[in-house]
Amino acid sequence: MNTEPESAPTLLVVDDDPSVLLLIDVIAERLGFRVKAATSGLQALEQLRDGLAPRVILLDLMMERIDGLTFLLHLKEMPAVASTPVIVMSTEAALEQHGAKLDVDGTLMKPITRQSLSACLERFLPTPE
Repeated sequence: MNTEPESAPTLLVVDDDPSVLLLIDVIAERLGFRVKAATSGLQALEQLRDGLAPRVILLDLMMERIDGLTFLLHLKEMPAVASTPVIVMSTEAALEQHGAKLDVDGTLMKPITRQSLSACLERFLPTPE
């Protein structure tokens, strides 16, 4: 349930695992994000084409149909969101395998913990004035 104010930064989470989506939703909302979820790369691209402008995208590398690498290629072709920071999430083996190909702003190793997610996302929150 999203109860964050409209001024809260938006986090787009792209993952086909419902348990990961739920975990990230709970933690990110406590940090102050409005969370939008997509269960596939296609669904995330549709949300972006429809005008969603997230502060940051958390992207699973291993998904059906459109994997994380393909999603990144499509994202770079969308001028309105091409410069949106992207954090990829995957297992250590997948990150090692694809690491050199990734042009992203960070990585988050699965399984995700509250501490690792918080540390990763806090830099995208507005700084207090």
